[in-house]
Amino acid sequence: MLKKTSTTPTHLLLSSLSAMVMAASLSGCLSGGGGSSNSDSGAPANPLKVTTEQGDYIGIEHDGMRVYRGIRYGVAERFAAPELPPTHQQAIELSETFGANCPQADSPFGEASLDENCLFLNVYAPQEPGEYPVMVWIHGGAFIYGSGGASYDPVRLVDQDVVVVTLNYRLGALGFLPHAALGDANFGLQDQQLALAWVQNNIERFDGDAGNVTIFGESAGGHSVLSQIASPEAAGLFHKAIVQSGSYNGAQVPLTDTAYGPVTIPGGQTLFGVPTVAQTDCANATDDQLPACLKELTVAEILAAQPGNILPVTGTETLPLSINQALASDNFNKIPVMMGSNLDEGALFSLLAALEGADFTTPAGYQAAVATLLAEDPTLDVASIAQHYLNQSLAADSASPFMDAHSAIGTDWRFNCPNDTQWGLLQGKVNTWGYWFTDRNAPSIIGPVPFPLGAAHSFEIQYVLSSEDTLKERGAGENQLALAREMAGYWVNFAKYGDDPAIGPNATDGAAEAIEWPRLNGDGQILRLDAPTPAVVAIDDFRDTHQCAYWANPPKIQVN
Repeated sequence: MLKKTSTTPTHLLLSSLSAMVMAASLSGCLSGGGGSSNSDSGAPANPLKVTTEQGDYIGIEHDGMRVYRGIRYGVAERFAAPELPPTHQQAIELSETFGANCPQADSPFGEASLDENCLFLNVYAPQEPGEYPVMVWIHGGAFIYGSGGASYDPVRLVDQDVVVVTLNYRLGALGFLPHAALGDANFGLQDQQLALAWVQNNIERFDGDAGNVTIFGESAGGHSVLSQIASPEAAGLFHKAIVQSGSYNGAQVPLTDTAYGPVTIPGGQTLFGVPTVAQTDCANATDDQLPACLKELTVAEILAAQPGNILPVTGTETLPLSINQALASDNFNKIPVMMGSNLDEGALFSLLAALEGADFTTPAGYQAAVATLLAEDPTLDVASIAQHYLNQSLAADSASPFMDAHSAIGTDWRFNCPNDTQWGLLQGKVNTWGYWFTDRNAPSIIGPVPFPLGAAHSFEIQYVLSSEDTLKERGAGENQLALAREMAGYWVNFAKYGDDPAIGPNATDGAAEAIEWPRLNGDGQILRLDAPTPAVVAIDDFRDTHQCAYWANPPKIQVN
């Protein structure tokens, strides 16, 4: 029996448990659906029938939307680039059922799947004909879990006259296994690009405007959005981008190792590829033999062997440069960007660490937890960083000083200061709007917890991609509902007007109560998304809160 590897660092975002926990909150429980108009000669027009380049589909109606679940946008051999699917002659009647999830273990984030024929997308369109902006959602889940299915309910976006597309892409080792023998193994990113090409070729049949496509995603989905901004192969496939908590690992991972004095910083093949292969019957295969050997394994064997999280690797045709290298070199797809992160990103991961056995009751346990958190970067002086944050937690008279210090490190180092760095790389090159989600009364997405999580990682998604009823079921008060309405409005307005620097995410009706979201410029202002009303704040408030000056030059180990 194959043994799942436990050697991969858990800090690379979301761990399997975190993906499971996050997803439990995001279920929108969609049902029903809709369609688009197209008529057969001599027969009454069916408003739910749409003709695509691959053939006809008949959708369903739901919640005032035309809904098309389970459209196949691609096919792919294992460890090969995806291709458009063959055409079909008979109209396919779609239903409430989504297409198969890409292979993954069972979790609340998505049902277990062994089905490699999983390249499906879903289209949600207003009932009335029109020419609507398009928003394409790329889901998160550590590049290991998730789908574009029932976890995300776009009804409040579609109600404001946009077409929303959600999609699946290959995950885990089947989507991202970095090994020189497999060539450019960023197959999951290639799947996303094929889905975006499908949108370009077909979305007008659903009353979407192919010339106005916004991609948006959270966590691994936000990282995917940034990767597509950095990818030359994605040029022309989208026109605006929204990044939610996706700035982590902006340097990404090169395929091979790099040296830092006597310290070796592992590349993707060392971090993910070799440990995965070592857990399979292909452990002794040569590079020439490896592709064929891996293709003979069952999906279950590959899932059992893959790590608990994974990243795209650089130095490939899909990603010649990392996200940060591309932004710094001015060699990226220049489109307007709306990007931000949450006040308490790390709180969720501190809870997960505790559930996985971390000891936050003793100094030794705390030091060990911080070492695990920061293990991805062996150049950091873990002891110094741990003490710096603990001193601040103790000075604040925290009731849980070790947990709070760990959470703050995860927030600042992992998410928010990298977010600030990327704001700086984008500002002046493309029109950029920054946000800071700070609603510490956000509904818990995981039910009762032993301590408040505040504005934790992923808690903002529900303010955009869930129904108002779902928010109420999770305990949202009137203030949270008011903020959710504001946020959905900003997201939609950006899709509509983001290419106009004078408008961006702002409404055009001149409503007196609307808060004007300023574009990032020399004044350095961002929008704080707090309940019930957003507010414009100085970017320095964000930087000071998250100690970005400290992380610009963190303590490092001494290298001779």
